Amino acid sequence: MLCLVGLLVFVLPTTRHVKVVRVLKTDQVGPQITSTPSLPAASAGVQPGRKPVYEEEPGAPATPAGAAGSATGTAPVAHSALPSGATASFARLSATLSGRVELAVVPLGAGSAQVLGADTPAHGWSTTKVPVLVALLKARGAEGLSASEKVLAHSAITESNNESILDLFGDLERIRGGLAGASAYIQELFSSSGDDETVVATAPPPPGAVTTFGQTEWRPSEAVKFFRALGNDCLLSSAQTSYVLDLMENVEPSESWGLGSAGFSSIAFKGGWGPEASGAYLVRQSGIVDVGSSRGVAVSIVAFPPAGSSSFSTGTQMLTDTAVWLRHELRLVPRAATGCSAE
Repeated sequence: MLCLVGLLVFVLPTTRHVKVVRVLKTDQVGPQITSTPSLPAASAGVQPGRKPVYEEEPGAPATPAGAAGSATGTAPVAHSALPSGATASFARLSATLSGRVELAVVPLGAGSAQVLGADTPAHGWSTTKVPVLVALLKARGAEGLSASEKVLAHSAITESNNESILDLFGDLERIRGGLAGASAYIQELFSSSGDDETVVATAPPPPGAVTTFGQTEWRPSEAVKFFRALGNDCLLSSAQTSYVLDLMENVEPSESWGLGSAGFSSIAFKGGWGPEASGAYLVRQSGIVDVGSSRGVAVSIVAFPPAGSSSFSTGTQMLTDTAVWLRHELRLVPRAATGCSAE
């Protein structure tokens, strides 16, 4: 892998402003989990005594999107988000974890996705709440969300409230002609981001689950394409993108394990979790590191803990350990403009 020596990097300050807005959480569907994730002492703001809820189913880029190359017309330089030794380092990390972890990262600028630990299609669970919100915003166009929809969006993303996202999905269904139309509209977003593989689920969810779209099987390598496109203002206007990412930057402390507890200076993310057929919980997160700066990286992590009563807390700890590893390994290189054409 190419090593850059003596490279002078200018980091542009982020222009996003974090806004903390609190709303009363409504009751969520499903039994509560009695165990809580074990978070490192450095996880500032996390409330270790709060019980996680059975979820679903238990700013602007440095170069405007669409600009080409550089001022001289040369092609953008492709960078890798992880160093050449990352594969071996990740293998050493994996050996210390209780189960299997899969990871995908991709620079928001020029560069290909790097995948470590396999790339299995796995239920998106509540990480798919972000595509639902993005699809509704896109369908609304200049009209935007109503005041009540904004309250629902805040609850759905920052608190992962199931009833809120179901209400928003219902609005999308009314606009797009029902379940099939709304699901197809979300799938169009995936396709426009370069993901022609992922099929948004429409079958009735299994017992204990709540949403259809949460059962969508989403590879880490495909998930990062969506969040890369979102971070590059390729799916929404710049203002709408900022709105979604601001919500993702304000995930409540009790759900800020993993990427939210790794010590990143700036992180916008969404988690999801739910019981699989094996009886174990699948726990995952996707988002953007260094959101709003000139060095953003899209990331998706999926943890497959062993079955057992503590599989959720084990899975969240696996994500936290992996996110801490990622913070030390990640190369936040300046991004060159790539435009919004699907790869």
